[in-house]
Amino acid sequence: MRNRLNSTLLPAIAIALGLASASLPATAFAQAAVRATVNDQAITSYDVSQRIKLMKLFHQPSGDKAVLDDMIDETLLDQVAKRRGMSVPDSAVEERFNGIAKQVKLPPAQFAKALSSQGVQADTLRKFLRAQMMSGMVIKARARSIKVSEADVQAQIEKQGINTENATIKEFKLQQIVFVVPKGSSPGFVGQRQREAEAFRKRFAGCDGSLAQAKAMKGVVVLNMGRRDSAQVQGPVGDELKTTPVGGTLKPQVTERGVEIIAICEAKEVRSSAGVRAEIEEKLTAEQGKNLGKDFIAELRKDAKINYK
Repeated sequence: MRNRLNSTLLPAIAIALGLASASLPATAFAQAAVRATVNDQAITSYDVSQRIKLMKLFHQPSGDKAVLDDMIDETLLDQVAKRRGMSVPDSAVEERFNGIAKQVKLPPAQFAKALSSQGVQADTLRKFLRAQMMSGMVIKARARSIKVSEADVQAQIEKQGINTENATIKEFKLQQIVFVVPKGSSPGFVGQRQREAEAFRKRFAGCDGSLAQAKAMKGVVVLNMGRRDSAQVQGPVGDELKTTPVGGTLKPQVTERGVEIIAICEAKEVRSSAGVRAEIEEKLTAEQGKNLGKDFIAELRKDAKINYK
């Protein structure tokens, strides 16, 4: 899967959409021919032509064969997701769609019309965003199955010359501020809560005053997360945690509970051989997972029934 929407390319699509004047007719579904089947699931010429137009708008690789192969990869990963009962909520897709509209300075409805004027249906972008999110979920789930042996960890410790008896790790005291979003809320309400969370971050007065701040806001709760070391908080959140100063907050994240902000109340170095070993294990796991997506897709392709038409 080569294509990813890059925020630095959004000005290009804004210009392209701004130049649009007349609506271009979309290819009729009835005229679509099957270009490929993936385990008997069809990818049509309409699907491919729509994706090519979308990729051109975003200045992404848009060759016919490359686009078709990307769509085959996405279909394989989507089939894995369905077998495992994984799904991407419509609200998450709409949130991403609206986010792109905001970045190109258009209301969502006008953004959809602008896409249509370039021959791209809004649902084509939504399907692409869903495929990106779904593929990420499947590959992350696969990554969790990677196991690093204790022997590998010990070998890395010896290679780096680490004295585990005197090793230290950073420990954080964290607080969580949750802007509650009830289940079934509209994408618009989620967006409203995100704006409220961003505004809260700008005036965040530190952990001591956050409870009082939250009490003044409707539907906001503050939770003490206690102490966590850097080995316990991994991934993008862990990376952001390591670079955010005490008294600062991490970027808001949309979760099942709502929009959540993590505040750093305190940070200090503590002696912990277990923590150091966990950090090394995380790094080794990340290294092993670099080519995981490509390897996994190659494995799926090998076992799949793919027919090009």
